[in-house]
Amino acid sequence: MSDQVRSDRMAGYARLGKGMLIAAAVVLGMFVLLIIHYSSYITDSGSHTVSVRGDIRALKTALHSYEVDYHHFPIPQNGKPTEDFQTRSRGVLLQVLLGENISMLNPQEVRYDEFRKAKGHRHGLWQDGTEWVLSDYWCEPFHIILDTNKDDQIANPEFGADQSNSEHAAKSKSHPPPEMLPLHVLVYSSGPDRDPKTWRDNVCSWRAH
Repeated sequence: MSDQVRSDRMAGYARLGKGMLIAAAVVLGMFVLLIIHYSSYITDSGSHTVSVRGDIRALKTALHSYEVDYHHFPIPQNGKPTEDFQTRSRGVLLQVLLGENISMLNPQEVRYDEFRKAKGHRHGLWQDGTEWVLSDYWCEPFHIILDTNKDDQIANPEFGADQSNSEHAAKSKSHPPPEMLPLHVLVYSSGPDRDPKTWRDNVCSWRAH
C-alpha cells in the first residue's frame, strides 16, 4: 500500500469519526431538551394542581358556610329531595355565594368568598353573559355534589369509575375508593385532560392525591 493510499484512508476514517461524533452530539442534545421539557411540564402541572386544590377548598368552605347560615344549599328549593344534587360552579349557585339574593336564597346578601379573577376564562371567576363562572386552571367549571337529601353521605363518583389507565387501575385495586363518603359537599376538577371520567388526574376535595 502506497503512502498516498494510506493517507487518503486515514483522512476518510477521520471524516467518518467526526461525522459520527456530530450525529451523536445532535441526538444527545435532543434527548436533553426532551428531558428538560418533560420535567418542566411535570413541575408546571404539579404547581397548577396545588393552586386548583386551594380553589376547591375555598369553594367547599363557602358552601359549608352558606349551609350553616341558611340550613340548606344555594340552589332552588323544590320540596324534600330524595337524591343528592349535582351541578357545576356557575349560574345561580355561584351568584348566590357571591352575595346576590336570587330567589330569596341570600336575603342577607353575604358574600361567601372573594374568588380570584380569571385570565381568559382560566383559573378563576369570569362572566358568561349575565352569569358568573368559576373555572379551574384548565378552563373547566368545578364539579359539585351536595348532600341535599340530608342523609349525611354522598355516593363517591370515583367508585366503579373508568379503569382504562393501568396506573390508576392498580392504585384503585390496592386502595379501592369507598362507595359512600360521609360528607355534605364534594368538589372536584376534571384535571388537565378536562375529562371528569378519567380519575387519574382529577383533583378532589375528599382525597389528598
